Amino acid sequence: MVRISHDASILPVILGGDIGAYAIGREFHEAYGCKAISLIQEPIGIIKHSRIFEHVRCTTTEPEEICDHVRRIAVRNRDKTVVLITNSEPCIPAVNAAKAQIEGIVSPTPSAEVIAQVSNKNRFNELCRAHGLDTPATELVRLAGNEPIAPSKIAFPLVAKPAYSPEYASFINMGFKKVYFIERQEQLDELWAKLRDAGFAGNFLVQELIGGDDTYMDSVTLYIDSHGKTTMFGGAQVLLEDHAPSMLGNPVAMITQPMDDVWDKCAHMLTSIGYRGFANFDIKRDPATGRRLFLEVNPRIGRNSFYNCAAGANPMAFCVEDLVCGRDVGPVRITNEILYSLVPTRLLRRYVRDPELLARVDRLMSQNRVFDPQRYAADRSLRRMVDVELTENNQYRKFARYYPEPTETSF
Repeated sequence: MVRISHDASILPVILGGDIGAYAIGREFHEAYGCKAISLIQEPIGIIKHSRIFEHVRCTTTEPEEICDHVRRIAVRNRDKTVVLITNSEPCIPAVNAAKAQIEGIVSPTPSAEVIAQVSNKNRFNELCRAHGLDTPATELVRLAGNEPIAPSKIAFPLVAKPAYSPEYASFINMGFKKVYFIERQEQLDELWAKLRDAGFAGNFLVQELIGGDDTYMDSVTLYIDSHGKTTMFGGAQVLLEDHAPSMLGNPVAMITQPMDDVWDKCAHMLTSIGYRGFANFDIKRDPATGRRLFLEVNPRIGRNSFYNCAAGANPMAFCVEDLVCGRDVGPVRITNEILYSLVPTRLLRRYVRDPELLARVDRLMSQNRVFDPQRYAADRSLRRMVDVELTENNQYRKFARYYPEPTETSF
C-alpha cells in the first residue's frame, strides 16, 4: 500500500522489550530489511533470541541515561538515520529528550506539549466533546492532601482509573491495577485510602461502567505526518483482552475493519491540537444504546500495531517515508479483514459468544488469515519458537486465573 524507499538507510532503536516492541522491530524488518536495537534492561525471550534484533542494556529508562545510549548508538552508526520509538508511556519523556538533544535522530512520538493534553484523561474528555466524540460520565477525584473525598454521584457499579497514566506507572509496579471495577462506595473509599497511604497524590477518574464484554471494544490507529496530514487509518474490533491486573485492557485478539466515520473524527480532533506521529484510541460500544464511547488515546503506536501491518499497511513505512525520506504518503485507509491473535485460537473461541462474530473468526481461520507478530518466518529458530510456544501456552493459565469465563461487563 505504501511505496518503500529501499535505499533508506535507517537504524531503528526501540525503547522497550515486550511483544509490542518485537512487533515494531518486525515491521521495520519487513519494510526495510534492517535489524533493530532493543534498548531495555532485559527483553523477553523472543527478542533476546531473535535474528532481527540486537540488545543494548540500560539500567533505567531515565532520560539522561537513554540519551547517553542513543547518542553512542548514533555516533557508531553515522551512515544511518536513527529512528527512535517506544510503545511504553513511561519511556516517552526519554524519547522526547533524545529528540531535543541529539542531532539527526527522528521519532514518530508526539511532542510533550501535545501529549500533556491527550494523556490527561480529563482534558481528553473535553477535546472529545468539542469534536463530537462521546465519552462516559466522569468525575475527577483529587487525591493530593488529606481532605475527605465526597461519595461518587455516578451509579454503581462503576470504573476508577488514573487521570494521567505517566504519574501512575510506578504504582502499577507496586501492585495497583490499571483499571478498577467498583461495586459500592465502601470499595471506592478503601481504594482512595490505599492510594494515599502508598503516596499517590495525583488525580483519578470515576466513570460510568459501560456494559458489554471485550468484543464491544474497538481500536483505532492513526499516523499523522510531519505536515499535519493523517496518512494511515487503521481499525479493529477487539475479540479478547488481557485480564492480568497489570495488563488489563490490552487486546490480545482482534479483527480488522474499516471505521470511516470514527477515523475522520479522531483525525480532526488530533490535528486541531497540532498532533504529529502515531496515536491509538480505545473505544467501547454501549450494547444498550449503540453509543461509541471514547475512553482514551495513547500517544504511541499501540502494543498491537501489527494488526495494521497484517492487514496490508506497515505502520513503520509511513513514519520512515515521512521523517527520513521526506515523501508524501497516503492517505491509506486499511480495509482488509484479518484475524490478529496473541493467544491460541482454541482459547480465543471460548470467549467469543456472538454466533455471527464467531463465524467470522472461523472463516478467517479456514482462509489462513490469522496473524501473530511473534510467528515470523524470517526470524525462525528452534530457541525462539520455544519462547513463542511457552508464551502462548501460558495464556491458558493466565485466563484460567484472571478471567475463566466471559462476563457481561468484561470484569
